[in-house]
Amino acid sequence: MPLDRLDLRILAALQARGDDGPAELSVAVGLSPSQCSRRLQALRRGGYIRAVRAQLDPAKLNLGISAYVMLTMTSTMPEAASAFRARLSAMDEVLECQLLTGAPDMIVKLATRDLASLNELLSRHILAAPEVATARTSIILQDVKSEAGLPLRFA
Repeated sequence: MPLDRLDLRILAALQARGDDGPAELSVAVGLSPSQCSRRLQALRRGGYIRAVRAQLDPAKLNLGISAYVMLTMTSTMPEAASAFRARLSAMDEVLECQLLTGAPDMIVKLATRDLASLNELLSRHILAAPEVATARTSIILQDVKSEAGLPLRFA
């Protein structure tokens, strides 16, 4: 399904204000609510919209530490990698996990209450994993830009 300028406006409005209802969304993009709703359903069916979520404030939720952990794996065998990724996916503290080219093999973004909970998470669940050869952790000091939205000018 090719995207036109109205589809892109709907996607941009959703990225900016995901909690808008159909009426607010239709005003934001300049369409009637029924036209906007049809286009929104088509965008969902087409797979352009994976999810709509609220962006929560970590400090209000007592999550004082965010960190990136760069991992080098002991093996790149599919079975070992799959098992480790499944364990990471089950951890609430893991916000993101990406496989990388070169070294390190993987980067994981974590959010925890404090340094003690970060240390426990790393030592008990990540560094203790037989699939992990090395890990390097960097604590995030300040979010300069933390954007969940994608640039739509390339679509």
